[in-house]
Amino acid sequence: MIYDLMPFSVADFPGNVAATVFISGCNFACPYCHNSSLITSIKGTITEDDILKYLDKREGLIDGVCITGGEPTLWPGLLDFIVKIKAKRFKVKLDTNGARPSVVTELLDDGLLDYIAMDIKAPIQKYGLFVNNSDDIARVKESVSIIMDCGISNEFRTTVHEKLLSEDDFKEIGVWLSGAKRYALQGYKYSEGVLNKKLCGKSPCNIKFLKKIKDEVLPYFDEVLVRS
Repeated sequence: MIYDLMPFSVADFPGNVAATVFISGCNFACPYCHNSSLITSIKGTITEDDILKYLDKREGLIDGVCITGGEPTLWPGLLDFIVKIKAKRFKVKLDTNGARPSVVTELLDDGLLDYIAMDIKAPIQKYGLFVNNSDDIARVKESVSIIMDCGISNEFRTTVHEKLLSEDDFKEIGVWLSGAKRYALQGYKYSEGVLNKKLCGKSPCNIKFLKKIKDEVLPYFDEVLVRS
């Protein structure tokens, strides 16, 4: 399920220089998904051994590895892969949609993660717009609770698109995640990989709307970031 490697990033792992590994396969169908080619499990041209050899050459030059997708927690080989990365003394950040709380718990209990970022798609009552299996909604709620109490650096983040979520929706998200340390608002950007181009369109999220949402949710979090 490993699809690709971005050798160098200063944006994917807060406070760290990292390599980013993309895992294919996802159980959600987010209309604005810009990595829609990764929804299906497909094999890339790079292997696990290729990545590990690359890391050997980057010791002292990068700090860690961000594992993203797709949805990495669907990959049966995820834990073993992270063990190998940690053995090389690199930090690991995991991006997840939260639909596999048992995997998140196992990784946290084994001390394999240094940072975890969970995508919050919408307030709970609107998750049906994003999931293929309604049973995943309960799992998402469980993952939120796990991450809020996990004891490592973490963030929740939401892609902001005016056609999909309203100001009131973000207030409900704020109430749901109240007390979380970091919440990031990510403005929608069009790309050729967007899953539902007709619904989402080509216009980026309005920066004024982003800033307004930030003001609405500030009371619920220690820190609110805007990534446009």
